[in-house]
Order: sequence, then C-alpha cells, then structure tokens
Amino acid sequence: MTSKDFIIRNATRDDVPFLVDTIIEAEKSGTDKLSYSTVFDLSEMESRTYIAKMLLEEVDGCELSISSFLIAEKNGCIAAASAAWIEGIDGIPSTVLKGNLLNSILPKKCFEKALAMNLILRDLHIEYIADTIQLGLVYVKSDFRGLNLVSMLIDEHVCQLQKQAPTIDAMYVQVFGNNLPAIKAYEKVNFKVVMSKESSNEEILRYLPSNKKIVMKKKLFTE
Repeated sequence: MTSKDFIIRNATRDDVPFLVDTIIEAEKSGTDKLSYSTVFDLSEMESRTYIAKMLLEEVDGCELSISSFLIAEKNGCIAAASAAWIEGIDGIPSTVLKGNLLNSILPKKCFEKALAMNLILRDLHIEYIADTIQLGLVYVKSDFRGLNLVSMLIDEHVCQLQKQAPTIDAMYVQVFGNNLPAIKAYEKVNFKVVMSKESSNEEILRYLPSNKKIVMKKKLFTE
C-alpha cells in the first residue's frame, strides 16, 4: 500500500463520527487525558455527543467546523483526517468562535466549571496568529501510519486555503510537549519549533496531557 492509493477530499456531515474520533485522539495526545472530559466534567461518551453537535453547527473558521477538515481515504475507507483554517479571516478569532460554540452547546454547569479553572489552564494558552494557516488537528489510524498521509493532507490544506488568501506565507501547529510522535511527524514535513510554553503548576496535569505546549511553523511559498 502506498500514498498513491489514497484520495484527499473535503469532509462532509457523513464523516462526523470520524471527525469526532480525530478531535478526541488529537486532544489526548497519546495519553488517557481528554480535556473535554477533564475540564468540563464529562464522560468520554458525553464529550463525543457534544463534539458531534458542535461540528454539525458548521461554524466556519475554527477546529470545530466540518469545513475545516480534510479526509484521506482508500476505496471508501477513511484512514486519516486533519483540520486547518485561516485564523481570523472574517475578523473573529477562532478561540471566540469555539468559545461561543461551547457556551451554546454544553450544559451551563460544564461551562461554569471550565471558567473556574481558567487560572490554571491559561498558563498554556498561546494566541493564534491572525492571517496565518492554523493546523488544528491531525489523526491517522494506526494501520495507515507511515504512508505520507500527513504530508498529503497538509499540502491539500495549503492548496485550498491559499486560494482564499494567496499572500499567506506560514502555517502553524500547536502540540503538547509530550507528543513526540506528532512533533517528529511535523518535523518531517518541514515544521520547525518556534516557541514553547511551560506551566510550573502541577495541577494542570489533572486536566491536560502535558504541562508544556510547543508551537511549530512551516514556511509556505506564495504567489
């Protein structure tokens, strides 16, 4: 099996179950810590239900939008997915869009719990850079790793998004520091570490996979 056996296409509403898998696996970063569960006091099944509902709202411009996702598949079998968007293309930061979705979909008690621990979590918050491509989530099923699918997905994201904004010359991704396989995978497709942020508050490890976050950048060719 080679990468030539796969097609890359835009995600549709029919792909939502796999997109939920993608979001959850990316958030866990190789651990058993799912921030949607730990931060909002939800079971994983409840998190899956709410994530699906948010995706179906189709709010463009953030990681919880179907339109942000691409799918890699072979003969109708989905092997991988990724989400990317142009940050703030409509003047609204993706964090605001995501926050509004969370506020409108999750039960009020969940959102209140998250707000209460904001002082802990903000230690690792890194603002997205406006007018750049943000790679938010990538997930490749274990049986299909090593087939260059990450590179194919990223190339297609860049191709599509630069048609909207041809002068964009950089793509960024934020990765938890513990996720060495992801960091190595991004390095293989020419991402380089440009900054990191670390929290000294051990309490943060109750909610997130790591107390360190890394920002990686990929330079893009422009017209």
